[in-house]
Amino acid sequence: MIGYGSGLADGNAHAHDHLPVLLAGQGGGTIQPGRHVRYEKETPMTNLFVSMLERLGAPVERVGDSTGSLRELS
Repeated sequence: MIGYGSGLADGNAHAHDHLPVLLAGQGGGTIQPGRHVRYEKETPMTNLFVSMLERLGAPVERVGDSTGSLRELS
C-alpha cells in the first residue's frame, strides 16, 4: 500500500477537511482497488492510518484522534 495526500486541502485557508488522498495497492488482497470512496464529514484521516496498520499486521487501538478503522476500505 502507498498512501499519497496532504494534511491541508487549501493551504491559504489552512483547511483540513475534504482532503484528497490516493491509496494505491491492494494491501495483500484486503483492499478492493479502482474505486472512489467518500467518507462521512468529520471522519478523521487517522482512521485510514489505523486501517493501513491493521493490514500490515500491526493492529493498534488508535492513532492520534482516530475513532476506528475504515470498514469500507475492503
